[in-house]
Amino acid sequence: MWHSSPVRWMAIDHGTKRIGIALCDPEEKLATPRTVWPNEKERTVRRLAELAREESVEAIVVGLPKHKDGRESATAPSARRFAAALRELLPAGTPVHFWGEELTSVEAGRILAERGARAAPRRHLDAIAAALLLEDLLSHRRLKNIPLDSPEI
Repeated sequence: MWHSSPVRWMAIDHGTKRIGIALCDPEEKLATPRTVWPNEKERTVRRLAELAREESVEAIVVGLPKHKDGRESATAPSARRFAAALRELLPAGTPVHFWGEELTSVEAGRILAERGARAAPRRHLDAIAAALLLEDLLSHRRLKNIPLDSPEI
């Protein structure tokens, strides 16, 4: 049974070239791919903070790149720096968590391929990967009734 208070989340699939963005509804029932932006470092961080305010986001999750054995990949420090910069621009107390993003891009590609997506819709891949990341976090949170401030997130 779900006892923790649901919140509106933003998920970020951080990449060196592109940032995939997904949002969930305030009840944490549906994660929806939102958009993909180029990773323009500080400009993108400012845009994300603005989007979070516009969308009444209460918590953010950033995908943390890891190897299959659980070790962080070489790009994980970049994702951590990106999240730290974002945290500074958000309202005080807004949680920014990390969640393993293993194979979300592979799964997003599989979903697009199954639907017969051609090259143009593939530009949505990173947003779909962000939604898959968010779905995983939300189902884990519901299943284990994990509060927002838990270190398990």
